[in-house]
Amino acid sequence: MNSYRYQQKPTMNQYGTKVQRRVLVVFCVVLILAAIGLAVWGIDQSATISRTQDRLERRINSSLIDAINEVSRLTGGVQSNTSSKLALVRQYIFNIDQMNNIAIEVFGERGRIVPAEAISALYNDLDIYETTIQTATSSTLDIRTTTLTHLTALQAILAQ
Repeated sequence: MNSYRYQQKPTMNQYGTKVQRRVLVVFCVVLILAAIGLAVWGIDQSATISRTQDRLERRINSSLIDAINEVSRLTGGVQSNTSSKLALVRQYIFNIDQMNNIAIEVFGERGRIVPAEAISALYNDLDIYETTIQTATSSTLDIRTTTLTHLTALQAILAQ
C-alpha cells in the first residue's frame, strides 16, 4: 500500500515555535509591502522620465520653429539688421543643441533627439552665411535657402 496517501499535510504549526512563525509572517508582510512600494516608485520614475523627454522635445521643436521663422524673414541681400537676425537664428540653434545635449546626458545616447549631423550642418550653414554677410560679395539667397532646407528637414525628422 502507498503510505504517502495517509500522511498528514504540513501546516504552519509544524514550522518552528510560535515566535518564529510570527517573525516569519511579519517578515513576509514587510517584503510584500516593500515590493509594492518599489513598484509604485518605479512607475512614478518612469512617468517622470517620459515627461522630461517630452518637455525637451517640445522645447527643441519650439526653438526650431522660431529659427525657421527668423530664417524665413531674412532677405536675399545684405541689410543692416541681417547680422542681428542671424545671431538670433544662431541662438535658437544653440538652444536646440543644448537641449539635445541635456537629453543625451540624462538618458544616454538613446536619448538623442536631434542627429549630430543635423546640428553640424546647421552650424556650418550659419558660418557660411556669416562669412557671406561679412564679405558682401554675393547674394545670400543660396545659403538662406540651404539653411531653411536644413531646418525644415530637421523639423520633418523630429515629426516622425
